[in-house]
Amino acid sequence: MLDLILNIDNEFLKIFFVSMLPITELRFSIPYFILIEEILWQKVFIISIIGNIIIGLLVVYIIAPMMLLLKRNYYFYRIINYILNRTKSKSRIINNYKLMGLILFIGIPLPFTGVWTGALASYLFSISPKKSMIGIIIGVLVSSIIVLSLTLVGQEVYFQTIKKLGYNL
Repeated sequence: MLDLILNIDNEFLKIFFVSMLPITELRFSIPYFILIEEILWQKVFIISIIGNIIIGLLVVYIIAPMMLLLKRNYYFYRIINYILNRTKSKSRIINNYKLMGLILFIGIPLPFTGVWTGALASYLFSISPKKSMIGIIIGVLVSSIIVLSLTLVGQEVYFQTIKKLGYNL
């Protein structure tokens, strides 16, 4: 799937779709497109935020309710039940602190946290869609600022190290 997206000719669409993927989200799209594809950080930053927020919107309003409907089907029951149980177990902070928990869960870029899991958990823990979207937007902004900062600092450290070693780029 990632290979298919990375072969798209349009930079905007590539960044947009990669930032929407589960697991990777903008935690991958920001460093990848800045460091590997060498696209302007401002462009990557804005498009990644838009893609990540839109997937949160889709999960809250479409995917989460659809999963609960599909859970009733014999063929989908096991896999959806696994996803829902895993989401509940990974997102206790959301259940305990509701909106603030959702912001922290999405905003702190750790493995197995992010918009997909946070949006699904907000639905499962009955946080209103309006509050969920507020939490998702704030969480995405916090996460994107952290990831961008780490990316730019890492890039600068790399270039300074190369310069000190006497290599020309």
